[in-house]
Amino acid sequence: MTAVVECTSLYSNSPSVDTMPITVEDSYGEIDGQQIKRYTLTNNNNVRVRIISYGGIITEVLVPDNQGELGDIVLGFDSMEGYKTNPPYLGALIGRYANRIANGTFSIDGVTYTLPINNGPNALHGGIKGFDKRVWASSISDGKLTLSYASADLEEGYPGEVTVTVTYQLTDSNELIIDYSATTTKSTIINLTNHAYFNLKGEGSGDVLEHVAQVNAGAYTPVDDSLIPTGVIAPVKGTVMDLRTKRRLSTVIDQVPGGNGYDHNYCFGKTGWVKNMARIEEPSSGRYVEVYSTEPGMQFYTAFWNDVTGKGGKYYGKYSGFCLETQHYPDSPNKPEFPTVLLAPGETYRQTTTYKFGVIS
Repeated sequence: MTAVVECTSLYSNSPSVDTMPITVEDSYGEIDGQQIKRYTLTNNNNVRVRIISYGGIITEVLVPDNQGELGDIVLGFDSMEGYKTNPPYLGALIGRYANRIANGTFSIDGVTYTLPINNGPNALHGGIKGFDKRVWASSISDGKLTLSYASADLEEGYPGEVTVTVTYQLTDSNELIIDYSATTTKSTIINLTNHAYFNLKGEGSGDVLEHVAQVNAGAYTPVDDSLIPTGVIAPVKGTVMDLRTKRRLSTVIDQVPGGNGYDHNYCFGKTGWVKNMARIEEPSSGRYVEVYSTEPGMQFYTAFWNDVTGKGGKYYGKYSGFCLETQHYPDSPNKPEFPTVLLAPGETYRQTTTYKFGVIS
């Protein structure tokens, strides 16, 4: 058996907020009679981020390359029609519980709750109609976009009425800062993330195998055949999971156990303090993205299962993007040794994740 090691982070510096971005609102169609709003966040560097009130979906991130040419680096669709189904969860806000729960069951205080099974034998990303398929109330204030949603007691099987607020801010340092908070009326579980797929060469430009990845974690959670953690927290040293030094994905991805590329949770330490989790670079464009978060884990996913037509009729196939999903560990409700995901009445769940975009100097 692999030895158990403590999750640690190499870095703890976080990016800083500077000037306020500009936000503009327009319309983006409707679903079930509810109007969907689209918000455009811009800064003084011509960076643009677009987000819709359906599923909190990030539909566009426009950033310059090393020649100053702007390009859209997130996978998505041209209109609401694509996002209504969105099987890969492109760009979506995920909840109540991001990632997998084994066999769709968990218990709190002796009460067992049953969730919809939607991923093999397991529950994935909040159920059949998770937060990614809900219309969120939205508003602009102090240079931030705020989305809010009240999830009813036993919605998708989860206990408690949970009120969630998510804010998005784009700074002049090219940081997209996402703040999450939630409260509940009953003891429940919660695990929120964003499921943006990045391709730093430009969405629809092929695979990401020539991207260079660095993930600053000394440990990860090995999984079984249905991608549920075994409960072991294993060291990455000496394995293909070790991305603490930069590695071109094409040189390592075929060595990942299971043959489906990376779809693994990395461990970064305690909840609540900011960790520099990862940096991904694309050499030809010079673009990079870094992710910082207060969460204890991050799912690095290289989109092996993508098979969808996206923006402009472009095909998004295997390895067409990558996700940096900050999170608590998969199946934490059934793994008491993992950082807790329990939320009780009177408590407030909080997490902050920042995506920082730039060009290699």
